[in-house]
Amino acid sequence: MKYLLHLVIALTLMMAACSEEKSPLDAEARDSGMRAAAALVVIDHTDTMSMERAVMDAKAKQSVYALKRDSAAVRAFDEAFRAYLKEKDKPLYQTIFPDEK
Repeated sequence: MKYLLHLVIALTLMMAACSEEKSPLDAEARDSGMRAAAALVVIDHTDTMSMERAVMDAKAKQSVYALKRDSAAVRAFDEAFRAYLKEKDKPLYQTIFPDEK
């Protein structure tokens, strides 16, 4: 679980550097972020290997936008991922993002 937390923190730091512009890929990125979070929520939280795999899959999906140098889409993915996680599994959200309420 600690590895999972470090991955998500790295994801968060990358997002902090993003600007406020819009992207033509915003809707796609938000949908992808929500689907990635949904895949994480349904995993048994005691199965840390599956949890780590789901986080890595989410990071891979987000990196598609980073490779396109579309920081707005990267941010949209992250916002949707966090919002879905916060709404559907608050304890998991608080574990992954302990500094946020």
